Amino acid sequence: MKQLLLIFILSFSANSFSQNTALEKGNLLVKSGYTFLIPQFDNNSLVGMDRYGMPTVSVGYLLTDSLGIEIFAGIPSTISIYNSGLGGSAKIASFVALSPNATLQYYFKPNNSKFKPYVGVGIIYSSFHHEKALGVLSGASFGLEKSLDPLFQIGLDYSLNDNISLNLDVRKLKTSSSAFATDLDKTIMGKYAPERVNYSMGMQPLAISLNVSWLFDVPNKEKKRKENRVRPRQKRFLRVLSRL
Repeated sequence: MKQLLLIFILSFSANSFSQNTALEKGNLLVKSGYTFLIPQFDNNSLVGMDRYGMPTVSVGYLLTDSLGIEIFAGIPSTISIYNSGLGGSAKIASFVALSPNATLQYYFKPNNSKFKPYVGVGIIYSSFHHEKALGVLSGASFGLEKSLDPLFQIGLDYSLNDNISLNLDVRKLKTSSSAFATDLDKTIMGKYAPERVNYSMGMQPLAISLNVSWLFDVPNKEKKRKENRVRPRQKRFLRVLSRL
């Protein structure tokens, strides 16, 4: 009877005082995966864009047990845009986009569930590099303006174990970037070309990410103090029990 009681107490103690790897303040979340960008434009946009994808990575930090902040970025790739009136074969320019973004997230915590949904709101900073005019604009100077815009996010983690999860993340973006072309007299339009052409982009893409997420429990002084308080109590309790 005494041995059974000791086994029960040890099991209870291990479950009660072991390190908790559930989402809590101070945790670090690292996600890596692939993001599919589905371009969407408003009705006034003069351009279109094909769907594309890229590897992405994000790092998140839990400010509280439910509130976190995340920094998200992708490996840049060359993107082509085309004249929406002429179709996808009428490419007018290409560029490389850098669009890091930051979100403030709220994690819901259903009881006894492996699913951890969350929502977020944040900002995205878009800058453009290596712009190049193509097609009817070949020879012209093409550029896109930088922008700082809001984004909205929903996501879901599915826990495989205490530290590894599968993640589905959806972000709705709305960028205010606009495009322009100058030096149009150097194109096939020659001397009949206008001085400048402005393109209303009106991009509102949808970004869908599939990730693997790793949870890291970052030690802090408060946790260490709690552990130091608990362990002596546990030892004294077992010492008293062993004397029964």
